[in-house]
Amino acid sequence: MEPIIFRPSLCETILSDPGNPQTDSPLFSIVPAEVRDKIFSYALTDHPDPRPHMQYSKQTYYTRPSCEADQSTDTRLLRTCRAVYRETCFKPFYLREHMRWATAPDRAPPGRSGFFDLRHMLSRIVTQLPVQDKLEIERLRVYVQMYKLEEGVVSCIVPSLLAPRIHTLTFRHTDWWFWEDDEPLRFAGDWIEDVGRSIHWCTKQFCIELESLERKKDQVDKIADHMVKKWYFKRLDGPVLYADASGGGRKESRWSGDSTWDNKRWVRDETEPGRIDYYIVSVTFRSRIDIERSGGTVDRDVIEASQKDWFDPDELKIHLKDESRIEDPSPFEYVGEPPDDTDDSDSEFSDGEIARLHQRWYDSFVAGQE
Repeated sequence: MEPIIFRPSLCETILSDPGNPQTDSPLFSIVPAEVRDKIFSYALTDHPDPRPHMQYSKQTYYTRPSCEADQSTDTRLLRTCRAVYRETCFKPFYLREHMRWATAPDRAPPGRSGFFDLRHMLSRIVTQLPVQDKLEIERLRVYVQMYKLEEGVVSCIVPSLLAPRIHTLTFRHTDWWFWEDDEPLRFAGDWIEDVGRSIHWCTKQFCIELESLERKKDQVDKIADHMVKKWYFKRLDGPVLYADASGGGRKESRWSGDSTWDNKRWVRDETEPGRIDYYIVSVTFRSRIDIERSGGTVDRDVIEASQKDWFDPDELKIHLKDESRIEDPSPFEYVGEPPDDTDDSDSEFSDGEIARLHQRWYDSFVAGQE
């Protein structure tokens, strides 16, 4: 049996040769290293691929301002010389906003749903770092459907070798439980402890981004207020991340998108023909010392709750029981040919599974209320 031979990567081969230090170049002999680093970072920051064939269709579940096309990085800078390569070879990976989808396949760009395995690539990169056992990156964004969140998927989606400084969970309009039926927005609380324990020690900001319809602004605001007053994320290494009660960690934004996806035009939710308006709130959790250094405050009740040795999921869950929904027998109209109801091979859930999910959703509302 022939022995397995592991060949060095191109990166390892290039870095093994010290090369020319380029002392005659003003970029290396005059420009300070800190300034040079900013120049290189600017050149190597990722951006939406402008080529027409790389643009996502406007009529999908996943197209939105932060996800309109595949991301692209211009790496020609790395091919100029070894001196530049040595300082920049990891930057494209570090600077990119890495995106993952804990969703059904149709809620993500083609081939991007699920847990595509990064471990082999990450382990090769980490072995090339001088002292690190983790690969630190700037930003990680995870798009999450509620049923995936409550299954505990988020706490294990990030490979152990990946260490983001800013970690964002994004919940889109179509990620909430039974958005099709215009059910009130809600959050369970029993996932928070596990997610907190999975947050890496180098993560300085943990953000939760909430998106829903503009007409559901009050519901989104109530959930965000509850997060600020009740939620905290206790990392495995001890520190606790809180939201700024003074409002410094909260950002609001809006955008408008197409009302048609999956061959359905959601006329119930349109603000004008063909258009739906969305409202977004982002709540950022940081360490208490970082919040107070920037002039913010942390709610006293959430500090006291975080000092306990146990979590109370019922205290952390959010149930907007007084909110109503629009009773509309025809919330959408088909665009093109309607699907064959007898063929559910592409359906995410069977009718029986949907019924069980709906019952679980309802039970989470009434549990502990009696």
